[in-house]
Amino acid sequence: MSFKKIMLLASMAMAAVAFAAPAAQATAPEWYHGGVKVGGQANAKTLHVTGSLSSEVVGTGFESGPCEVTFSGLAWNENNMADGEITGGSFHTHTCETNVEGCTITPTLQNFPWNITGVTITPGATPPAKAGSGIEIQGAQFENHYIGGTCPVPVSTIMATGTATAYVDTNSNKCLDFENHIDGMQTHAPLPTLTVDIRGTVCDTTLELQ
Repeated sequence: MSFKKIMLLASMAMAAVAFAAPAAQATAPEWYHGGVKVGGQANAKTLHVTGSLSSEVVGTGFESGPCEVTFSGLAWNENNMADGEITGGSFHTHTCETNVEGCTITPTLQNFPWNITGVTITPGATPPAKAGSGIEIQGAQFENHYIGGTCPVPVSTIMATGTATAYVDTNSNKCLDFENHIDGMQTHAPLPTLTVDIRGTVCDTTLELQ
């Protein structure tokens, strides 16, 4: 085989790799129901999401929760990506634990609806530590009321608002995994502005993300 032919074959192989590479990258997911892609907002499907979540003011090591929670809302696809809103949510019990003995919380979810959209998560200098498909929840708000003399907080109630981001779970495309990503949620006065991270996993009972 001539040198020119070898170079031509090598160039073709490199081009094939270049064209194939984008397909291997993560993309924003879409909602599916029973294996069929969900339509637009006029054909939205019902969300029914349950799981266990906790929160931590980043850098403190103090974790509030986990707390069993249920969310409801609507899901549809827009511009080839998941869209929708969370219209309500509640905790299964009035109080739940923290990682400090003798300290419990009464949590509440507030300020519905929260907007949700599919995103492509890209790694950075700080978590997220990996690329993947995910869901971004915008306008989330919760409040933790702390009970017990051992709670390591300077105030009895902490409110946080902002954006939480979860990976589509690689083991189940019905589930969202909030680990490995530091969320864009922040505390309010009288505390200084601190970053709050959401942790845990929640799963929808019927819808999938692909």
